[in-house]
Amino acid sequence: MSKKWTPKPIRATIEEKRLPAKPDELQEVTEMTIFSRSTAIEKLVRTSKERCRSQHGLVSVNANPVLRLQSNELSQRREKFLDQIGGAAAELDKSTLLPHRSRYCMLVSDADGIVIESYIPEGLEAEFQRSGLAVGGLWDERVAGTNGIDLASKSGRAVTVTGKDHFHSCFYDFACSSAPLTDAEDNLIGTVTLVGSTRRRAEEIAMCEQSLRRASRQFKSRLFRSFHAERMTARIMSRDPETRRSYETLVACNEEGVIVSHLPLWRSGEQPLEHKGIVGKHLTDLSGMGLAINVRGPAIVPPKRRVSQPEHQQTLPLVRKDTKLGRFAGQGGDCSVLAERARKLAAHRVPLLLCGEPGVGTEEIARALIEDQKLESPMGLALDADRIASASELAEALNSLQFLCEYPINDHTPTLILQNVDKLSGDAQLKLETFLASAEDEQGVETRERKPLLLFTANGTWDDLETGGRLGRNLLYLMGQSVLELPPLRMRDKAIVLDDFLANDVARPAQVSDQAREVLLSYDWPGNNREMRAVIREALICGNGNRINATDLPDRLSNRRTKPEAASLRASLSEALDSSDWNVTKAAKLLGKSRATVNRWIAAEGLQRPD
Repeated sequence: MSKKWTPKPIRATIEEKRLPAKPDELQEVTEMTIFSRSTAIEKLVRTSKERCRSQHGLVSVNANPVLRLQSNELSQRREKFLDQIGGAAAELDKSTLLPHRSRYCMLVSDADGIVIESYIPEGLEAEFQRSGLAVGGLWDERVAGTNGIDLASKSGRAVTVTGKDHFHSCFYDFACSSAPLTDAEDNLIGTVTLVGSTRRRAEEIAMCEQSLRRASRQFKSRLFRSFHAERMTARIMSRDPETRRSYETLVACNEEGVIVSHLPLWRSGEQPLEHKGIVGKHLTDLSGMGLAINVRGPAIVPPKRRVSQPEHQQTLPLVRKDTKLGRFAGQGGDCSVLAERARKLAAHRVPLLLCGEPGVGTEEIARALIEDQKLESPMGLALDADRIASASELAEALNSLQFLCEYPINDHTPTLILQNVDKLSGDAQLKLETFLASAEDEQGVETRERKPLLLFTANGTWDDLETGGRLGRNLLYLMGQSVLELPPLRMRDKAIVLDDFLANDVARPAQVSDQAREVLLSYDWPGNNREMRAVIREALICGNGNRINATDLPDRLSNRRTKPEAASLRASLSEALDSSDWNVTKAAKLLGKSRATVNRWIAAEGLQRPD
């Protein structure tokens, strides 16, 4: 039976093992080329076995060298590992790594060499567990001797330890192939291992190592791209003309195409000159260095280099969920993507046109963007084109905005929200077009001292604006240099929208009955946010003001049954009585029944007036 692991004697030394500076012999191994792989592995194994004798004082005839972690600490390690890898990892699926109908065991360990998952063929559990090949096993060289898990962790490469390569004689019958698992910043987070018999053919053992090496690369690539999900990523590749060896590096770029992070996908051998010092370079610069570029992410073509950098910060903080924009981002229907896109465009001071079906909340999102950018100011301008008395009123506002751009006050950024632009008169459109066109020179370079944030809203979809003829084509595209069409309410998560409105837009918190909630969520809301706001207000006024029942809702929201089914009779009756404060006459009117019928139902259902 395996020994129980007592953490205190080992804990201090384990902490030293988490990717410290590599020993000299390991550093030398990682710098060797792939053509001296056999010699490199031999030296790796030889120096490990020497340490086991001289430094760790191990004895090779130990029958049970593997210590076991106690179960209460193992669960914490497993949760930490899953957090690091972002949940389930397809690259570690046993069905893809374990040879078909094989007698192989598969182990997944964390960065300390402790097995947190194991997959053992049926009927062989006892055989593998006797050798410590089970969950909780500690495969640190100082205890378990020379083994694949420890060597893969230290060298950062796929390693096979087979037969007498192991220090302890009890492992001579096993062939163990291990590969490291690293995160998006190349930090070790664990290993994956296949354990089989030394009696297997050499080709099969080599295939196991190759499968693990490929899985390790795919695992690393996935974490890198997940970490940089909001950025454009690319794989840059080169080939040594003499050795024909390929080198690949993953890179992540900012919005201007400048590389901000990189991750090499090889371990052994020197780093080619083309792959050095690439952080800070523009992605298109690498194509002139003989590197092949395969782009993925938000863009499929590397962006052109910008002539000038924007004044504002490049990296935005995460949007807070308790803000108006954060609540909008959580409503589903691509709202989170639109919110993040709008934030970036606003940060770059790009004129932004917010449109969509009437009532989707374009004005609210415009103000939420001002709040998100921390640009709220008494000098901020807000106009409604539907209420402008004359074109001169718009011209006066634009003159004030122009003055603040040319003579900025401290760090103040001028802002303008112009609502209902589709209602602008012909003269007002001409003045706005002149103002927008004068902001850039012939090369499209901003001429103002301080760029303003211009937000335009329209009650209509982009297709309506393009085909409706209400706005001139030149003005439409000057305002819509970036266009965000907000999804209608029916395309969002209506339950989240309803709960958000009740929590933040109603003066006094109100409850919603199950029947009323079902009606509200099954309705299509052609009037969008505006209609939901009106319906909730009507229900609170017509009900008791504390709880919204189905009887409080307008008839258009559902086809009421004149004869309630027995299953819903009690609920409908209770809601009507609740809405009318137990006034039987009013409840009867809500249900469309006589007072006598309602009294008979109350008696039959055994309902009683609440205290």
